[in-house]
Amino acid sequence: MPLILGHRGASGDRVENTLAAFIEAGEQGADGVELDVRLTADQQLVLSHDRELGDGTRIDRTSAAALRKLAPLESLPAALEVAPGVVNVEVKSDEASEQLARRIATLELVLDDLARRPATQRFVLSSFDLDILVLLTQMGVGHPTAYLTMGVPRPDLALDVASSLGCTSYNPWYPEVDESLIAAAADRGLEVWTWTVNDFDHAVNLAHLGVDALITDHPGAMRAHLAAAGFVDRVLDGGDAGAPG
Repeated sequence: MPLILGHRGASGDRVENTLAAFIEAGEQGADGVELDVRLTADQQLVLSHDRELGDGTRIDRTSAAALRKLAPLESLPAALEVAPGVVNVEVKSDEASEQLARRIATLELVLDDLARRPATQRFVLSSFDLDILVLLTQMGVGHPTAYLTMGVPRPDLALDVASSLGCTSYNPWYPEVDESLIAAAADRGLEVWTWTVNDFDHAVNLAHLGVDALITDHPGAMRAHLAAAGFVDRVLDGGDAGAPG
């Protein structure tokens, strides 16, 4: 069975990127979770997929304290304390508008938080932003990394980029995964972690194709559906739990 990760936690049942969502994912038997980190104006990390709050407040232009008066944004250390299994930390940036200095500051803060965790806890650092992945390579980060994509016209070239940057996995949007992509990734020594898979029957097809991880809003239901389809749970033991490769 592929690894099953809760997308922003068990976000189908709890508010995404919250401690409740991560705890729920663990209770549902997820092998881990995916979460999103962003840098505030005063260079603190908060968990948020979107760069703006619901009222339009920009996270990168507002202090962490001011943001938390408007929304219950979690910190990365608090999330890591309760997250089950492997944690896929997606590092967010606003691409061209995000200055190099802020990218570096974001990564240094993320890595500092990860370094404080027990050595047995496993992490993957992923991003759509190639500048982030290049910086991770230059910084000599020991954690696995992943290239996130959506709508890439030439997946073969994207896979080459992921391989050249030392990524351990290629993380495409799930409708773009087919047999040829899985084979091309394997040729380059890359795993395929795909998102956000909430169509359970399609997930069975993806599992048959050989994807290594499914990121879903409903980890418990996903595991049950794959088990009913004849897939056997992957054994996670010791320090290898959830680690790509």
